[in-house]
Amino acid sequence: MRTFLLAALICLALPYSIFAADQSGALPPPVSDKTYTFQEIEKSKAQLKDKVVKIEILKLLGEPSDLLGNGTLRFIAKDTSKGATPYGQVAFPREGFEKVGHDGPFTIYARVHVFTAQKSAAALSVALGTRVAVEGGKATYSW
Repeated sequence: MRTFLLAALICLALPYSIFAADQSGALPPPVSDKTYTFQEIEKSKAQLKDKVVKIEILKLLGEPSDLLGNGTLRFIAKDTSKGATPYGQVAFPREGFEKVGHDGPFTIYARVHVFTAQKSAAALSVALGTRVAVEGGKATYSW
């Protein structure tokens, strides 16, 4: 739990740009068709840094925190795995959260952000959308 709190504090100092989903198609496609668990993301966060992965979320827990006062909402989420640690951090743009709501299951595509200031900090999955279209090696994400 300390790791999540530390990561949340670090988020307060981050620029808005890491949360903004680039809708121009300049984002990379997902690394694979595989659905990742939060445990797998944490275990491979160095390799997944700044890559896009597919995550199936069972539900979002509690009330969100508005990270930067710009409508970006951070949640602790539970994935659909039945693993020992099915919890992770997810940041949603307000538009995305309004479309998916708290309860799932639902699938998102998210860019894995790793906090380099603290090696032990948890990764943050930045939600880009629930759908992806790939053309010419570039991806466009939508809700």
